[in-house]
Amino acid sequence: MYELNYDLWQEMIEDIAFEYAPLFSIMHEAARELPLSRALIDDLLRTRERKISTEPWQMWLQIDPIDDNIGGFRIYLMASEELDAIKELMSEIAEDHGISQEEINAFEVEHGLDMLGDVFEVIRDRYEILPEIRGGNIIFSLMAFDSQDIDDSKGNDIFWSGEAYTN
Repeated sequence: MYELNYDLWQEMIEDIAFEYAPLFSIMHEAARELPLSRALIDDLLRTRERKISTEPWQMWLQIDPIDDNIGGFRIYLMASEELDAIKELMSEIAEDHGISQEEINAFEVEHGLDMLGDVFEVIRDRYEILPEIRGGNIIFSLMAFDSQDIDDSKGNDIFWSGEAYTN
């Protein structure tokens, strides 16, 4: 059994975040290949969400209007994982390192740490994915499109003409 220290803590955090790397890779690839069109945008503005996958992770597009007085919006690619799944993964990785849940709890209290919060920070910083807890799920969000990025009139004309746009 190992003694839990900050270096081992960081190693476990990295290991947990790394387990989600395949999902994040899929999300980044899907965002790059997203065929944006006026029809898709209009549909999202009407429905707010569109499911795009259920296996192995639930994934969907979500549009969020920007309060910028010109109808701006952001489109996010979202994925969902049950909160219990990441908690189980955290326990498994700690166990693989010879650390008990009691040791983790004591280390968190002693040092003012939060393993899940630290995992979320690594995910944000390394993978550019925003994780958040909603109910019993973790929602991973990747901004796939920001209308503020279309700033020259030619780009606007091509985009809004109905032709597909791939970022």
